[in-house]
Amino acid sequence: MKGLITKEFLFDFFDGKTTSIQRKLIEDWLKNTSNEEMFYSCVDEWERLHPQFSPDRPAALKEYELLLEGNGEYAAKYSPFSDDTTNRNFFSKPRVWCAAVVSLLLLTTFIFRDNVFFKIYTSPVGQTSGFFLTDSTHVTLNSKSTLKVPRFGFGSDVRQVQLHGEAEFRVTHLQNNLRFRVLMGEGYQIEVLGTEFTAFARASGKRVFLSKGKVKLELPEGKRLYMKPGSYFSANAGGDFKVTVPKETLAITAWKEQTFYFDNTQLSEVARQIQERFDVRVKIPDKNLAKTCIGGIYKARDADELFEILSALLEIEITQKSDCIELRTTKSYEL
Repeated sequence: MKGLITKEFLFDFFDGKTTSIQRKLIEDWLKNTSNEEMFYSCVDEWERLHPQFSPDRPAALKEYELLLEGNGEYAAKYSPFSDDTTNRNFFSKPRVWCAAVVSLLLLTTFIFRDNVFFKIYTSPVGQTSGFFLTDSTHVTLNSKSTLKVPRFGFGSDVRQVQLHGEAEFRVTHLQNNLRFRVLMGEGYQIEVLGTEFTAFARASGKRVFLSKGKVKLELPEGKRLYMKPGSYFSANAGGDFKVTVPKETLAITAWKEQTFYFDNTQLSEVARQIQERFDVRVKIPDKNLAKTCIGGIYKARDADELFEILSALLEIEITQKSDCIELRTTKSYEL
């Protein structure tokens, strides 16, 4: 996308010549905070190339002198009863151009309000990233995850962030008992005072694992749950959920060590995890192969490393297609 967004492209946007698809492209491009400097630099250059008002003083003085001399042509031109004069004078006023520029800036701020009002943390594909928030809360983001945090600090009522993906939170308990809230989308949100938990919020479902403290979990349709340490909440895309206390938690936290933990896990589920973590679409045409179960702990920093492990473990063929990775085998498996 970087090569598509040029200075000329941005100038067309400022001039109002872009389509809705092009504006969406610019909006997605601005989600990367490293592009903000180029954007605002182009805004500054465009404004300097399009001044609000640049009068032609000699010409104006000449016309004024002719008007004072009673020149018939110029007297008619500046007649108060001339519609053309009224329209020309209106649009030549500096305040009109000033209002237009302000409106453009307000529109730009509205379109890119997320970048203006929020600081967006991201974790690249195949990597994790850790950072501290302004309240000393520590966050570790899993691969392909984003966290939106208020750019100008938390409010006085709640510390609220928005998660898309997966993250571990170690929330600092403040002296004024200010609540910490994680919005997960689709009516799910977590509320704590100070605790440690892992949250998962993707299209496939929502999950929360509580390590320490207490969690109040808000669900769609006004439902509410209170979790205790060791509790694991999971909901599928359809909204069906359950709360369990797993004996082994490595499957939930293995991603922090760039590790996969499989315990009698079907290959179709392995493919889903590969897509979530490495943004690689995996297709398994053979239904029997898709239902094949594997187990073990495997460290993989990228998709290729995990594919090598699966190839050796299951004796399968891994083929690169135009839009996906395809897994095939000629071996028969007993389910």
